[in-house]
Parts: sequence; C-alpha cells; structure tokens
Amino acid sequence: MGAPIVAAESGEVTFVGRVAGVMYVVVRTPNNVLVTHGKLGATHVRPGDRVVAGFRIGTSNGNLYIGVRKDGVYLDPHGCGVVGKSTLSPVPRAKLLPIHSSRP
Repeated sequence: MGAPIVAAESGEVTFVGRVAGVMYVVVRTPNNVLVTHGKLGATHVRPGDRVVAGFRIGTSNGNLYIGVRKDGVYLDPHGCGVVGKSTLSPVPRAKLLPIHSSRP
C-alpha cells in the first residue's frame, strides 16, 4: 500500500481515472484552475466530490505528478501554492521535432 496522497487545493473533483494506464485525479478550484494529481496507486474520491486542500484523495504508486492549468495554459506548480512559493509563470509546452539521423 502506498503513502497517502492529499488534494493540493480545494475544489471539485472533475476526473478520476486512467489515461494510458496511469491513474489521475483532477480537482477544479473555485477560480477554475485544474490541479492534476497523477501516478496514483488507488483513489478515494469520485467525480463531483468536493474536497479541501489536505483531504486524502488516494495513495501513491511510488512517484507523484502534479500539473496545474489555467485557461489551458500549464503553470508552474511552485508558484501556485501547490508545491512551494514563487511567482506564477506559464510553462511552455514541449515541442516535438522530427529526429533526422545522418547515421546509416
């Protein structure tokens, strides 16, 4: 059994489920910020549940992923009070580029 995972922010649970085999819980805050808790081993909430920051939403599966989005833009979780303190700053999306190899 993994370590307890608690909601990083208060709000409504909008998604609980697996994506590509990875378990996620998404919480929408009152100011429409989506906080994604990923790589969970088990969940203890359902969509529509209201949670407060610190409420146990599941257990870990070893590592924990935290993603924060506002209006479709990913934000630095450290600046949102989710992981620590700094300033809010958009995180650029990864750009996938083709790999061309000159090797035979």
